[in-house]
Amino acid sequence: MNKKLLIISVLVIFIFINAVSAENSTDINLELNHNNDECIKEISDESSTDIDLKINYEYGDEINPEISISHCNNNMNYTKNIIHSNNYRITMNKLNDGAECSVSVSALGYITQIQNITINSQSNKTTIFNLKATDIYKMGYDMTKSADRLLNFSSADDVLVITTAGMTRINDITTENALDGIYNAADGHITYGKGNLLTLHAIRTDPTNFAFFIKKGNRLTMAFYQNASTTPVYTGIGGVGLTTNQWKKLKGLIGADDAYTYVSIANAWNAGLYSDILTLASYHGHVCTGLISGQAMVTTLIKYYPPRGETGAQPLENTAYYVLGVPGGSDDDAFTWTLDITQGKMSYIGFDTMENKNMNGFIRWNSSSNTGLLIIMSYDEAKIKNTFKSLYPNINPDNSVTEDLIYQNWLISTLMSNPESLVTIEAAYKDLTLEQKNQLIGNQLWSASNITARGLDLDYINSLNLPDAEMETGIFNNVHLSDSQLKQIGVDASLKAVDYFKNINVTIEKDMSNFYVLTGAGFVRINDTATSMVFDGIEDIFGARLSRGNLLPVHTALWKDLIIEFYWLNTSDIYNSVTYSLKYNSTTGQLYECSQQYNIQDRSLRYDPPYDALMGWLFHNHVCTGSSPGVLLADKIFDDLPLGENESYVLVSTYTYCKDDMLSRLLGVSPGMGNYYNLAYSNSDVNAGALWTADSDIIIRWNSETNTGTATIIKFGYPIFKDGADEYAEWMRFVKGDYSSENIVSLPTLSFEVTKPITRDDYNKIISGKSDDEGINVLSYIRALPDKIPAVLIDNNGISNGNDGNSINKYPKKSNNNSANTNSIFSSSNNYNSPSKGLNPNVGVSSYSLSGDSDVEDKGEASSNGKSYEVSKTPATKSIDSNSLIYALVGVLAIGILIGLGFMKRRK
Repeated sequence: MNKKLLIISVLVIFIFINAVSAENSTDINLELNHNNDECIKEISDESSTDIDLKINYEYGDEINPEISISHCNNNMNYTKNIIHSNNYRITMNKLNDGAECSVSVSALGYITQIQNITINSQSNKTTIFNLKATDIYKMGYDMTKSADRLLNFSSADDVLVITTAGMTRINDITTENALDGIYNAADGHITYGKGNLLTLHAIRTDPTNFAFFIKKGNRLTMAFYQNASTTPVYTGIGGVGLTTNQWKKLKGLIGADDAYTYVSIANAWNAGLYSDILTLASYHGHVCTGLISGQAMVTTLIKYYPPRGETGAQPLENTAYYVLGVPGGSDDDAFTWTLDITQGKMSYIGFDTMENKNMNGFIRWNSSSNTGLLIIMSYDEAKIKNTFKSLYPNINPDNSVTEDLIYQNWLISTLMSNPESLVTIEAAYKDLTLEQKNQLIGNQLWSASNITARGLDLDYINSLNLPDAEMETGIFNNVHLSDSQLKQIGVDASLKAVDYFKNINVTIEKDMSNFYVLTGAGFVRINDTATSMVFDGIEDIFGARLSRGNLLPVHTALWKDLIIEFYWLNTSDIYNSVTYSLKYNSTTGQLYECSQQYNIQDRSLRYDPPYDALMGWLFHNHVCTGSSPGVLLADKIFDDLPLGENESYVLVSTYTYCKDDMLSRLLGVSPGMGNYYNLAYSNSDVNAGALWTADSDIIIRWNSETNTGTATIIKFGYPIFKDGADEYAEWMRFVKGDYSSENIVSLPTLSFEVTKPITRDDYNKIISGKSDDEGINVLSYIRALPDKIPAVLIDNNGISNGNDGNSINKYPKKSNNNSANTNSIFSSSNNYNSPSKGLNPNVGVSSYSLSGDSDVEDKGEASSNGKSYEVSKTPATKSIDSNSLIYALVGVLAIGILIGLGFMKRRK
């Protein structure tokens, strides 16, 4: 009896585990054991067996399921034929009556279900699988249906969704399934090709928010769902027409920062801003003068000083330009996003070299001649606004949100028709030498004797007395492609891929989870046309989407060729997978086979990366051992330095390499937002040693209410693996928290060397890269700070008395989304002084005019020194997740069983 009780109890435990399993759990009927000799007798190669399956989806979705069949723990080959919708006939090698096979059915967004089927040739029984959606898929689906009931998508001219889903986590589970729920529930109103499903630059601990907008004429109506709730906190006007009281109410409900984020991006979408610039706005966090002016700089730069090849620290990091920026003016994010000039590629150097946040230097380097051009541009927000006010004297962007949005509409129209009028070319120089370039950008961390970068040091630049460079003229084809033409490119490329894989005996079906498409679509332009509609052509053939993690936009400069790569992951042998690559020729309008351009499939996809980490590698545009540490650093920051109320992260990079792109995406920081700075220190400044061990970053937690924070110096060192180990597989194990591999010789080291409290004055010194006029290293400055802020620097309310009482960023990312920002939300940049002498403006401001109508009817509703350690454990979680709950309850059940057995034994 004891034995029976034990068996029953174990079965209960397994069933219980299945019932409360996490997001991607499996619904399993336990498979029975078989005698191997019996198994062999049950299979015949001379005839076949048919099994009929019916797949029901909880939400009635039309998804092509993935089916696997095993008999005696061996996979069975089969053919699948559709009888009618969601009904399939499976034909495989003959199994004798009474034989059992295990059938597994999976579908994207749904929980895998496994059933045992006993073969009976006399029965026409159909086995029914009732697949349940994952909880996160349900959230996205239910929220979308709720919004549709409120807003009536089918009655609208267009629909838009802006969300933090995809980058946030719930119970430490990534939330991309919510995006797929939105996609399916919207019944075709929302697609990635249309550019109307936008994910914000959020972090894993942010609330999972959703804003749905419908457009009717020029009017926008919004339904806002906060923190994964399926009940909206706001339904009403979501754009031009918001009254002062409505705007106050909206800010009170969702927070001032969030309110402007969603409303400004939706307004830009309504105004017809290109889809690729909308994704830029989602990355930056809002639309403003600085962002639009930054994009105008990009357009002006490419027109007059176009790309002439690429250069960089190594081929994977090559870019057409280096940028010398001053973070905080919003414009920097335009270069990062649309030119793929990222900090992790060491092509963006930016720290607080001047009060003017709106000036940037661009270096176009010629590797053959070892000389370069230096172009300096700026934008003047006050001047731009004055131009607008002269055209519309009755509208003041600083008066109300509605007037600001009307001004944004004019900005967008000007960007699309006369971008040069928004910027000033301050200077353009030629004959920049290698030594001068290295002085400005630093000559990269692996140079034999690198130096600390000067950045945009105008005094140094003026002292060079460089000769003026002439403007260049390029040949541009601006005959735009239509949406249907772009979509057809995706269809044609996909059909070529189908034929290619068929010829190598690989059958590709729609909705396959092991078939991926990687492309520069959504980033590159063809004849100055945004290319996101290519996505919809690919989806029509393969069912691939970004929300499913299998249609992946690879960060690419907008001037480059369109690449589309198709990757079949051989799940039986991941090292025998296949990539098929195509390049689109914009002159001939044809697709041609080319060599493989991307490495994300071979270094990441084959190891099943977490979705948010994958977004980081796509941003970096490749996978390398330099980028992977960024995930480990981000994990430690989230675990050991979590944000409190009114706090935000600011990252100051001292030892800059690929990891910084991962940190930017995972920590939600960027130069344009004014919360990422690249000091580009020399190796000696960061105490660089063996295994790239160095003082690699300073992470600041800043409190916008108290005007104080903490600064932590992070030290990181690389692991050593055994010869012959697959280092990308080993790094992926680290990313997933597994440090048990036998291939590890020594673990990576990661420590918080020191954490000190800082005032605003301290902060300003840190982001400048210099603690005094002598240029003292700020790492040494932080180490020497006291463990407590002196009382003389704190007022009676506990607020730091710095030189500037405003919050660091105009749009800080706070952990408390309901906290109001008392500063004006209509200015995108800080005040600034005139630039240093020696720079000569030569581009004026446009007199282009635009009519605007604001008459819209209102119908809205309502510390201490750290300890170094080897990274050897999974980061601690801050809440009880479902897996922890499972193991805890299983433990309780197991103890109960043992006690029961002991009790029964005593009774005997």
